[in-house]
Amino acid sequence: MQIVDKASALRIPPFLRLAFRPFFLAAGLFSVITMLIWAGFWSGFMLFPMYGNPVWWHSHEMLFGFTGAVIVGFLLTAVQNWTGVPGISGWKLGLVFAIWLIARVALLVMAPHAVWMILDLLWLAMALLFLAIPIIRNRQWRNVLFLPVLFLLLFLNTRMHGIVLGWSHVPLSTVALQTTLLIAVLMTVMGGRVIPFFTARGTQTEPITRIPWREYLALWSMWAVFLSLLLLPPEHPSMWFGVLCMFAALAQIPRLARWRTGSTFRIPLLWMLHLAYYFTVVGVFLLGVSQVFPQQLAYSISLHVITVGGIGGMILAMVVRVSLGHTGRALQTGKLIFAAFVTLLMAVLVRTLLIVMFPGLTQHAYILSALLWAVAFGLFCIVFWPILTQARADGHPG
Repeated sequence: MQIVDKASALRIPPFLRLAFRPFFLAAGLFSVITMLIWAGFWSGFMLFPMYGNPVWWHSHEMLFGFTGAVIVGFLLTAVQNWTGVPGISGWKLGLVFAIWLIARVALLVMAPHAVWMILDLLWLAMALLFLAIPIIRNRQWRNVLFLPVLFLLLFLNTRMHGIVLGWSHVPLSTVALQTTLLIAVLMTVMGGRVIPFFTARGTQTEPITRIPWREYLALWSMWAVFLSLLLLPPEHPSMWFGVLCMFAALAQIPRLARWRTGSTFRIPLLWMLHLAYYFTVVGVFLLGVSQVFPQQLAYSISLHVITVGGIGGMILAMVVRVSLGHTGRALQTGKLIFAAFVTLLMAVLVRTLLIVMFPGLTQHAYILSALLWAVAFGLFCIVFWPILTQARADGHPG
């Protein structure tokens, strides 16, 4: 049981009652703004100076500013369910969120400086601390894995800032891929926990049991891909790294075979989760292909299958479900959220398949896919603004 002083909890403004509220909504709005700026850049309009250079800014802000915010919002909300201890709220949550927000503005309009790096690392470090305290105190060893994941995210953020500040000569593409694969590992862990559970509940069928060897094969192969790139970054292209990526993708098949994807087609919240996981698997496989056969497939295509289709799709589906569940609402999506899911799928296809089929349209595809992303998350913000800024429908805290 969670011991919560309901009266004092209800005195906290709804927006700051749990971490998913400010971080999900602000991350969605931020990604809309970021993608509009990115589309403007490729259209020939430099709307803002963009910290460091446009490619660094786009990579960093989508991986750390946007995705990092969603991860933190999710974990600082979920830890309450794991431990029975109320998650951070009120001024503590407001402080972490405010530092995240100031860092986002600074990295859009300011020149590179160590001060902005420290600020951008501070909110992640504070989130790690607020996550670690209840997990360790309550000996939630099953969930202790998320602490090193956040620490690695903090480490990679430091490396990325080191590049733009001239302290490191590691290629941006290497650190960006390391971060992308770390997020993919996190999605593999969380996907294995929630997708079978949500599927069984949503389709009203018997629980989907997890078979240990299938889970270990899926998880450890993905960890091997990430750790090999982190500890032994290969030259690009790399035959051995490519083979490892393809093996890790194929290792997901025994797990996926039990997830009853075919039963989810009438439930948008479910098929979007499944599809996002499939995009991640396909993206990792294509990453391997781009290493083994670099003349046949561009590395950028595989990367954006993972980031737009896998990460973007998983985030959109999860923020919708978590926001509905934690505000006491039915787990049902309306026409606008369905349109958001479809629009994001179009963004994936434009950013990848369209470029493969019509290379001459590459720049136009960059612009169109960015605009489609902005529409998808813009629809999320329109629908969930009142939900995330107002009290729960059932009158309870949270």
